Amino acid sequence: MKLLFPFAKRYIAGDDLVSAQSTANKLTSNGFELSFNYVGEYCKTIEEARQAQNQYSEILNYYQNQTIDISIKLSQFGLLLNPEVCEDLLLQVAEQAYNNGQTIRFDMEHSTITDRTLDLCLQMNKEFPETIGTALQARLFRTKDDMIELMKNNVSVRLVKGAYLEKQTIALKSYQDIQNNYLQLITLLGSRTDRRCAVATHDEIILDNILSRADADRFDFEFIYGIRRDLQQKLKDQGQKVRIYLPYGENWLPYTLRRLREWKNLVFILRSFIKERF
Repeated sequence: MKLLFPFAKRYIAGDDLVSAQSTANKLTSNGFELSFNYVGEYCKTIEEARQAQNQYSEILNYYQNQTIDISIKLSQFGLLLNPEVCEDLLLQVAEQAYNNGQTIRFDMEHSTITDRTLDLCLQMNKEFPETIGTALQARLFRTKDDMIELMKNNVSVRLVKGAYLEKQTIALKSYQDIQNNYLQLITLLGSRTDRRCAVATHDEIILDNILSRADADRFDFEFIYGIRRDLQQKLKDQGQKVRIYLPYGENWLPYTLRRLREWKNLVFILRSFIKERF
């Protein structure tokens, strides 16, 4: 555990909210916006789900006079254990964020819960307008239709490539296909004029394409904490709105181990590290 922490702390803001706040304050003082994520997914007990809800409530309360964002995985709120409890916990957090003028983004997880995630997103968006948003994965065939439906309902979208292993019957597999679809979806997303949306990628080809567009100022640019800090700073210095996805929590060890077990992610992290240095 001690051997891994020096590696983990580059990508984890802290093991509790107090230590994460120190990291967060440095980022905000440098002009970055934040999206907090209390690390965890697929909770095993309702008590774990309530603990997650309490953490997010603390974040919203601490930053009640600031414009921040929180990123929630619904499996961490007990979606697969008890949907009713999950919805109740989400309602509490959503009401708090709405009253504070803050925002919530649902992280997109495995495709087996995509429908339930989007259903809850649309439902809560009606009750708490301009507060709820969600991620969509460019690798899934269904994403264009999902995006159109969300746009009709004035829901903010964070477009990601998608990190989950999916069947080839429902998802693109090649890097080039995913990249091309991402750019097509950006064109669709850029056509909306109501809510600001976000592109969450470290892919420089995609970023250069977006920055060359006339509607580039409609997008926020989101990065995972600790990865391609050079790009984060470069875009901010260019006047772009840059938001850092900031994970923290006592579950940093399993979070780090999951990242290390995913060879593709390890290669990506190593490449990113090299690009920052050279």
